[in-house]
Amino acid sequence: MPEVENISTKENKEALLRKLNAIKEKLYGDESYPFTIKQLNYHAYSKNNPNRYFQFQIPKKKAGEFRTITAPNAGLKCIQRCLNAMLLEKFTAHPAANGFVPSKSIVDNAKVHLGQLYIYNIDLKDFFPSIKVGRVYACLQLPPFSFDKNTASLIADLCCHNGVLPQGAPTSPTITNIVCKRLDWRLSKLAQRYNMRYSRYADDITFSSMENLFHDDGDFIKSLHYFIDREGFCINDAKTRLNSYYQRQEVTGLTINEKPNVTQKYVKLIRIVLHNWDKKGLDYAESKFLETYRPTKNVAGKHHIENIIRGKLDYLKMVKGDEDSTYMKLNAKFESLLYQTANNQNEEQKTITGIRTSETDDEEILVELEELVSLFETYNQS
Repeated sequence: MPEVENISTKENKEALLRKLNAIKEKLYGDESYPFTIKQLNYHAYSKNNPNRYFQFQIPKKKAGEFRTITAPNAGLKCIQRCLNAMLLEKFTAHPAANGFVPSKSIVDNAKVHLGQLYIYNIDLKDFFPSIKVGRVYACLQLPPFSFDKNTASLIADLCCHNGVLPQGAPTSPTITNIVCKRLDWRLSKLAQRYNMRYSRYADDITFSSMENLFHDDGDFIKSLHYFIDREGFCINDAKTRLNSYYQRQEVTGLTINEKPNVTQKYVKLIRIVLHNWDKKGLDYAESKFLETYRPTKNVAGKHHIENIIRGKLDYLKMVKGDEDSTYMKLNAKFESLLYQTANNQNEEQKTITGIRTSETDDEEILVELEELVSLFETYNQS
């Protein structure tokens, strides 16, 4: 396998091509076809390839609202996966960034704020579309990348759509952390000045403190708005919230009053599904679950609920740990029901097979009887 080379300011598109092909070989194997400059140019510009992206919607947490996902076609997605690996080789996110960072999760983001009396959450409005192609182009020319202008322009065009960063491309999460590194640095310094803690998970920003310094007309809030505006972002006021220790404190969907945890409603949902499955069968459990579960195009399908509950249990394990008693009991029940269902299906299959065998035997007996009757008639006639 060829050694992956570094790209300096003096190297050009050919060097980028060699780099991407070395990464592609690692990701897709030795038999994968290498990229060509013609391919990169074709996928970089919408005039050449108007169908390089497609859109679909997924439901948001709030009922009735949907998020538009702009996803690349297969060819561009392959290029972007390799580009993303290349960027991650060079780039290290700010310590306060926990979203889209290898080995970090929402649990790490929540743990930052444990034990604080006040939690202040804000959301950056239209996060991905707020990052323009020109800004991506500029960041790629700075350390640690230091791409020349032509290479930076090509990469920016491959990663952006209609002049902005698309939510749905493999490169977009990493690029948000690249673009936001200066914002993270400024907000970390702001937090230090007021003896606060700061973290960011994608567009969710959290500050915490032992004092309530989050007054609308206070110096901290004024400075916060100034730095966010200066970085080209806008706060979504509808999602701004302040919670004290005596309320339910949440960070990126997890409660943190004592330790990072899921809500009681989350655990209750899993218990109800498993109870219905145990008492009235899988079909009944699925039908009752889908009555209240937000419908998406991927939810439909017989016994899809098994995958949904598996995913919810995996999430519960990530948050609470694999030795947590609640997780262990629910997971044991789930595995038991899976085993029982599989056995029942096998027994049903055996019964069906037995019926078919029995039908075949009956037909053979009738044939033998007809032959005996024919012989008897022949005997009487003689």
